[in-house]
Amino acid sequence: MVLNKLTTARGFSLVELLVTAAVMLIVFGGLFGGFRYTLDVISNSRAKLSALTLANERMEYIRSLSYDAVGTVSGLPNGALPQVSTSSLNGIIFTQTVLIQYVDDAADGIGVADSNMITTDYKVAKVTIGWSVRGVAKEIFLVSTIIPRSIETNVGGGTVRVNVFDANLAPLPGADVRLLNTTGTSTVDVTRSSDATGVALFGGAPAGSNYQIFVTALGYSSEQTYVATTTLPNPTTAPISVTVANISTVNFFIDRLSSLTITTLLNKTASTSVFTFSDLSQIASSSAVTTAASSLTLTSSAGLYSATGFAYLNPITPAVIDSWDTFTLVATTTALTTVHVSFYTGTSTYTLISDSDLPGNSAGFSGSTISLAALNSVAYPSLVPRLQLATASSTITPQVGQVSVRYIASKTIAPNVALGILGAKTIGTLADTSPVYKYNKSTTTNGSGVRTIANIEYDAYTIAPTGYDVSEACPSNPVAVLPNSVVSLELILAADTSDSFRVSVVTAAGASIPGATVTLDRSGYNQTRTTSACGQVFFSGLTANTDYTLTIVASGYTTQTFTSVSIGGDATQKVTF
Repeated sequence: MVLNKLTTARGFSLVELLVTAAVMLIVFGGLFGGFRYTLDVISNSRAKLSALTLANERMEYIRSLSYDAVGTVSGLPNGALPQVSTSSLNGIIFTQTVLIQYVDDAADGIGVADSNMITTDYKVAKVTIGWSVRGVAKEIFLVSTIIPRSIETNVGGGTVRVNVFDANLAPLPGADVRLLNTTGTSTVDVTRSSDATGVALFGGAPAGSNYQIFVTALGYSSEQTYVATTTLPNPTTAPISVTVANISTVNFFIDRLSSLTITTLLNKTASTSVFTFSDLSQIASSSAVTTAASSLTLTSSAGLYSATGFAYLNPITPAVIDSWDTFTLVATTTALTTVHVSFYTGTSTYTLISDSDLPGNSAGFSGSTISLAALNSVAYPSLVPRLQLATASSTITPQVGQVSVRYIASKTIAPNVALGILGAKTIGTLADTSPVYKYNKSTTTNGSGVRTIANIEYDAYTIAPTGYDVSEACPSNPVAVLPNSVVSLELILAADTSDSFRVSVVTAAGASIPGATVTLDRSGYNQTRTTSACGQVFFSGLTANTDYTLTIVASGYTTQTFTSVSIGGDATQKVTF
């Protein structure tokens, strides 16, 4: 009997204890979560009720003021109400923001179309109360219209209209426009956002001069008026004046910021793969083409040529490559025959390189010299040119005599190079009328010869290395930086000489023309260079003279010759075909 009682009275097993604990955790965890949620709801409700109380108190105080007294410190209209203040209620810190502004009612016309030329028809008051709960920002606001007891007046002031545009002259909404004047009887310091039409209106500005304007936006460049100083005696956009019952209008242009990466090099080592057509040994795959008289031609049968044919050349796979450079085609065509080139990757199976990686590739290139600078050598370490021959007459054929592909095998870095960077935009002039540039700074490349300038505004920038000449600037120097773009500029540096000459050869659309022959000549001097993939050549060690002759020969274009070319210092010239 005793043994049975001991057996019956045994305690909980470990498993039973764990199960019980888990059940209790679930039950009490749910209860705790619900309790915490209830506390959050109560806390948020109490805070919102406190904020609403403060907002009502502030709004009722504003309504109790006379019409003329409704305004903020340094605001438009001006008054005794602080624009931003803080207060504490029920243990919570609240931020109070008061915005008072004039309204130009559409009933009697807007702006210059206002029938009585009074744009300060009435006022609107907005009271915003903000607070934070558990790190989460919250706010409420109240808005009220404040109407004058009698007819509208211009209250001795005028209106400032600021038009904000982007680089394409499109109105820019959401820009922050600040109007500042510290020289009048009372300070004006008001910031408004441009509306959907890119306009920020400041009605009721006291008549006076020296109103400064600052225009900014997150991720955008900035513009402003400039006060005349000893370093800027003649600003282009000076502070404006406001006259009674008139509208003062000013335009500003800002756009998204960009980045510019500059790489400095001492030289490039180039190699060239050359294809000739004494036989078909350099062709990997083909159809309806053959070789004749050391040229690639269409096949013929009974004296009649095939309408089309193609040839994939052997893959070009350099053992060492830094970047692709240019493709050169030596061909004979007529008005009825064509040769187009496209570029592929692969070995036995060929894949067309997309236009996103090599623009224009899908349609094929017809020029004698094609730039491959846009092609990423890491993504495409091997290249297969495809020649497409075609004729509109069965009695004639196009002929391809030679094909060559130039690539850069290696580059020598120029580290720690001091650079001067000068934008083209000006903000005024000095007393001697020389320009004052908006962007004029100095910097230095790092040990890898690279300098990246983030958050730079759209402009054309001239890069000047200290102690060197620039023998090549790819894509160009000055380099164009468009809004919201990522731009890379590669500078090939040469030993500094007193007189040098860099020539850029481009199309009317601004595209570089590689492979052009450029000759510089004068008595006792004659040198010929071939433009690079960036369409540039460089002549150094010259003497300053005004009697140089420059001749440029580019396939498919009329030869251009310039006489009495003046060279002194580091001269440059762009030749457009």
